[in-house]
Amino acid sequence: MLTPTRPASGAPMLIGEHPALDFLNSTLAPHGETLDYLYDGDTLRAWLGTSRVLPEFMVQALAHFSPAQRTQLANDARDLREAFRRILVQRHAAKATDEVSKDLDYINTWLSRGPLIVAPLPAEHGWQLALRRDPSTLAAVLAELAAVCADLLVNYAPEQVRRCENPACTLWFHDHKRGPRRRWCSMAICGNRMKVAAHRARRKT
Repeated sequence: MLTPTRPASGAPMLIGEHPALDFLNSTLAPHGETLDYLYDGDTLRAWLGTSRVLPEFMVQALAHFSPAQRTQLANDARDLREAFRRILVQRHAAKATDEVSKDLDYINTWLSRGPLIVAPLPAEHGWQLALRRDPSTLAAVLAELAAVCADLLVNYAPEQVRRCENPACTLWFHDHKRGPRRRWCSMAICGNRMKVAAHRARRKT
């Protein structure tokens, strides 16, 4: 598990090409120090407002939570994120372990705790049933984050979910483009760094 040393600041790295991977990338270590957008309740609320990982109505509902509730939400969100990370690491290595089963159970537990609301709403050609989570509880927010993670695990091919090839980088992304596979979280950051390092190594040789 990544242990944050201080909260991250500035714009988040929304390079995952899927909300679950942007959630995973809410912690990063650009210079060896682990930073976290989910460090506490305030940073979590700010990150959710910027990242668009959750629906806007759920983000707005966080304003009605107490500071203690938001702190608990941040703690639980970090635990959920790291359970999801462990699943991806094991799946990336084509391994199936008891630990993966436990982490899946953890995600499923949060999914089961989010109360759902069904409501008929006007649509273009009549009516439609809208299904959404009640945003008034912490469990509903965690259930929505768990649902985002479950969507990636079920609907996206494992070989297209990749980690940046810079060994020092912690970021993941969904490589859905045809042609040469994507190797870096960002060509401007890790891509250039690794190319410069490779060039220096060749010169020494």
